[in-house]
Amino acid sequence: MCKTEVVFKVGKYKKVPEAERIRVDNTHEPLVSQEVFDGANAKILSRRRDTTDNFVSIFSGLVKCGTCGKALGLRYWTGKRHRVYVCTTYAHNTKACTDHRIFYDDLYDAVLADIQYHAQLAFEDRDKAVALAVRMNDKAEGSKAKSSEGKLKQARKRYDEVTRMFDRLYEDSLSGRISNDNFTRLVDKYQAEQAQLLEQIDALERAMQEVRDTRQNAVQWADLMAEYAGIQELTAENLNLLVERIEVFDRAATDDGVEQTIRICYRFGGYIGERCFRARVLKHPSRKKGADNEKALLVS
Repeated sequence: MCKTEVVFKVGKYKKVPEAERIRVDNTHEPLVSQEVFDGANAKILSRRRDTTDNFVSIFSGLVKCGTCGKALGLRYWTGKRHRVYVCTTYAHNTKACTDHRIFYDDLYDAVLADIQYHAQLAFEDRDKAVALAVRMNDKAEGSKAKSSEGKLKQARKRYDEVTRMFDRLYEDSLSGRISNDNFTRLVDKYQAEQAQLLEQIDALERAMQEVRDTRQNAVQWADLMAEYAGIQELTAENLNLLVERIEVFDRAATDDGVEQTIRICYRFGGYIGERCFRARVLKHPSRKKGADNEKALLVS
């Protein structure tokens, strides 16, 4: 039984007492594993920051500065009328970074729009969403996959060559074509090179595995996002299930107003592009007194 039930004759809802609710676990296939679900809930609890007016931000612990990488802290603009996020580095030292100010409502709208777009894409065309995630991650990593593959082939080829040299060196030693001193010197040299090549091969194989994991993660990301097609509201729960990190960049003045960019790191998907939007502009309360302080230019 749910937390609420409908009284159909009057079209109203009434709350069901907790003692009367019926809970049945594991009746549906989960969207994510229990481990991911528990981890997201643990993050929500650890990131919870209550304000003096008992407001709890659903973005707690997720919002970072796109320049210095530090967290953005929740502040108020013009008294307690407007909630904004500001770089904590800037808050402590205005010369160390810029404010990266973003209004809470702007952040909410931008993140929701980005999730809606990618969730709908994954729902309508899973393969296209997977390809997008792979392409964006390959772009972020540069040509890491191709470079690692080429280097790995070269390292393995050289290792085989050194091994064959060892075989010939042993034969030359037995036949007396090489002195014991030279034999010992060359053995030390080839063994040292072999050890270096083995370390290099191991590192390159790990890099190639990361690339393969990226492709597997892209599939998981697309499947997870498809489950949220049609999402209309952000909560701490769905944000922590879908998002690892949100980076906020400085505002930029344009002919049409002020633009701002955010970049979202999705769980499993990584960074899937950037979202640019027109930012809200408010006059600074210390610059001019009067009614104009409360007027906002809404360009979002």
